[in-house]
Amino acid sequence: MIAQIAGKIATLLCVAVAAGPVAAEPLTRFIPLQLIIGDRWNGEQTITYPSGRFVEGARDTAPSIWVGPKQWVHPKTGRTLTVYARGRDGRNAAEQVFAVRDDQTAIGRVADSRFGITACDQEGKYPLGLWKKGETRSFDSTCWYGDKVQAKVTTITIQEIDYTCYGQEHCLRIEWILRDKGNERTNLDHRIYDFAPNLGMVHEVKAP
Repeated sequence: MIAQIAGKIATLLCVAVAAGPVAAEPLTRFIPLQLIIGDRWNGEQTITYPSGRFVEGARDTAPSIWVGPKQWVHPKTGRTLTVYARGRDGRNAAEQVFAVRDDQTAIGRVADSRFGITACDQEGKYPLGLWKKGETRSFDSTCWYGDKVQAKVTTITIQEIDYTCYGQEHCLRIEWILRDKGNERTNLDHRIYDFAPNLGMVHEVKAP
């Protein structure tokens, strides 16, 4: 009987050794601004503002170019913000201005040349700081269309927090949804974004 039990234990040990150690996937990650705009990051666990001109590594669309930081006076709130200008050519050409939210958990648009937008405030477009895989956060924001004010809600979900994409390690994949406040059932925009270290956004998909 003892010999039979010992034999079973030995078999289980052999199976475990053959399978090898299981690598634990990191579930939490600090997302620096450098990952979003495509700059090198020194590992500092705070939101810092790299200076320069940064070209995204987008593969299927015209890459956006980030330039900053600079001081910018919000035309509706009157606040002076630290911002980046972001522009791109091509079919979906745009001139945008981005600022980090007051809580430093995301960066979002404060101006956009499209859709009749005059200005926005406190939008969450891309995540910043500590996030977990599978985590979803919602962000209330305000946009002005001329003198008309509309409340918006954006939702960010971390789909993949640390994986390999296009041969690049430590990529990040997020889902982003834009809705009108009070009408959370209807999506105004729904995108999937992939970011890679030193490259910024490398892939964008418009979700159904």
